[in-house]
Amino acid sequence: MLNFTWHMDLPLSDGLIAVHHRAREIVVAWAGTHRYRALVTDMAVFPLPYISGTSIGVYGGFLDSVRGVIDAVARNLEQLMSEYPSYMVTFTGHSKGGAEAVISALDLVRRIEGLQSRARVWTFGEPRLGDKQFTALYNRRLGNVTYRVTSLADPVVVMPPKFLVDYCHHNTELWIMNEEGDIYVGQNHTDCLEDPRASSSIGFYDRSIQWHKNYLGLPPPDHANALFSW
Repeated sequence: MLNFTWHMDLPLSDGLIAVHHRAREIVVAWAGTHRYRALVTDMAVFPLPYISGTSIGVYGGFLDSVRGVIDAVARNLEQLMSEYPSYMVTFTGHSKGGAEAVISALDLVRRIEGLQSRARVWTFGEPRLGDKQFTALYNRRLGNVTYRVTSLADPVVVMPPKFLVDYCHHNTELWIMNEEGDIYVGQNHTDCLEDPRASSSIGFYDRSIQWHKNYLGLPPPDHANALFSW
């Protein structure tokens, strides 16, 4: 059951909140890059403070896109949590949407009473998102209920490159390690390390954008009628 949608132009973001009664779940879903203007958000890689007055750095474009709509998302989510007190809350997204799902989940567990125990996060093809401090903060709050799915040779999951900005991945990586769909569970770390036996074991020049556009055999829903997507 669809509850709330948003399509923001400045800063740009798209998404929805829906209720899945059969699964007893409230879903907060963020769309990936499917508008040309979203490339501006994608390219705004340099960090902004996640918490004002601190040095905790997070991908500036994604932080802006989340903060532009987070108040409305919070209001609608709090109402649904009150109406369905036994339902879990899942944050999800692909690519840019995965990064926004992570930021929004952390924002909202810090803001909404009772959400911490009900939240879980699933992302697909998520890029590196924040510095060591942000990653540590995220892992403390949500690392044990987050599943960061990476496809065999997806190039986006190793972006932005370390030589450009020193961002880290948060826990927990689920790497689809071959075309048969076998999954390797990445070993969690408490510092800025990525499991060398998971997605980072693939050389950059062995990667293809096709692996980013096709997760679990299906294209992300936000790609279906888009003029542009990745």
